[in-house]
Amino acid sequence: MSLNQSAIRHPAAERHWHAVFCRARQDSRAEEHLVRQGFETFRPKVRVPRGTLGQRRVFVESLFPRYLFVRLADCGEDWSPIASTRGTIGLVRSGSEVPIVPDELIWNLQDRADADGIVSLVGTTDFRRNDPVEIIDGPCTGYRALFQARTGKERVVVLLDLLKHQQRVELHETMIRRV
Repeated sequence: MSLNQSAIRHPAAERHWHAVFCRARQDSRAEEHLVRQGFETFRPKVRVPRGTLGQRRVFVESLFPRYLFVRLADCGEDWSPIASTRGTIGLVRSGSEVPIVPDELIWNLQDRADADGIVSLVGTTDFRRNDPVEIIDGPCTGYRALFQARTGKERVVVLLDLLKHQQRVELHETMIRRV
């Protein structure tokens, strides 16, 4: 997140968050160039585990790929540079309107973000005991299981039917999804 110089130039103008659509894989570049121009931006990021079991690595990616948020004054601020900023395509529009992103959404994401803008999604999916889930990563990809419990930060236990026996298996929470 960065300080917006236009807030100083237009202190009386009401300010709202808007979404910016970015070129493919250029979210970071767009954010950097918007900040250089004095715009206040927020690009929430997440850690994403990828790879096979033996070669598992964690990458940092945008929570909303190809999008970032910019806070703009309703009047008195020139929005036109956004469309020509490196990495951007322009503001998200609905017809001729530029929709406002609710402050509460941004505040919620900012509250969950660390100093690097990485948002913690731990505990955001509320599973109940025996909820059906599908394993979407790892050697058991495609198997269905029953959610049992959270064991700690980012870990869950599921009950998996293997060889006609139910096995309790502990997984990273990003490896399952609700069925």
